[in-house]
Amino acid sequence: MTLPAITLSKTDIAAQNMLTAFREMGFKETKRDGVLRRAEIYLIVIDSPIVPTEEDSVPSGIDPYPIDYDEIAHELGIGYYVVASRHTSRSGTPTLTVHATGNFGEAVYGGHPRELQRVIANPLRNVYLELLSCPPDGFTVSLEATHHSPTQFITPMFFAEVGSNPEAWMNLDACRYMAKGILNGVQAQSKAPTAIGFGGGHYCPKYSEMEMNYAFGHIAPKYVFEHLDDNLIRQMVERTIEGVDHAFIEDSSKGSDRKRIEVSLKKIGLDLQKA
Repeated sequence: MTLPAITLSKTDIAAQNMLTAFREMGFKETKRDGVLRRAEIYLIVIDSPIVPTEEDSVPSGIDPYPIDYDEIAHELGIGYYVVASRHTSRSGTPTLTVHATGNFGEAVYGGHPRELQRVIANPLRNVYLELLSCPPDGFTVSLEATHHSPTQFITPMFFAEVGSNPEAWMNLDACRYMAKGILNGVQAQSKAPTAIGFGGGHYCPKYSEMEMNYAFGHIAPKYVFEHLDDNLIRQMVERTIEGVDHAFIEDSSKGSDRKRIEVSLKKIGLDLQKA
């Protein structure tokens, strides 16, 4: 039996507020330092950043980064992680987001260049659907395209974030709502056909809408098309661990990009459909 786990960093203001909410919802300390549990769900609390900023030093080795999540998963029987985190954007728009991680190009925010983290698509969708139910006033809910670290763990993970500025991170109602959405989402059993997406912007409005009927794993927005090759496209498929049923591309994508991606997908037995 594999169990879901939530993880967060004490260095993250929004995560600190979510930790308080998780405690209020019944997570209790175990005999192991930094590990809390409620029934069949673990909560792993760490002291270092999970995603480094540009100012942080990025470890050159594969593991641990920042801790060995695979080792903990093996010891505790964890099947996947949801990373409860803050979200930052230049606009500062109050937003609740969910996304897979990985670097299509350089590793500016940790992980390894041109490497995608394994992701589990249906639990990601279930958290997203929970967040859609009744978000706090002024907050939008959205998928994000695949970005930033971690990239290298065998154990699947995805991020659920409160953003996009310090005022939002300190919004206790938003942080409680996200904590509740994560908890209810990992307990949900709903399943949908899995998919990967190509094109569109970072906040994936088309794929966010389609998430009602599909469970998206990795999403490659238009701005990473220059990096896409057979290897990265194969990673998008193989590192969505339930397998991929559908591959979609935004209808506004250039024909040359569509053809290149279509040829690559055919090599691994997937057809490309217009979104």
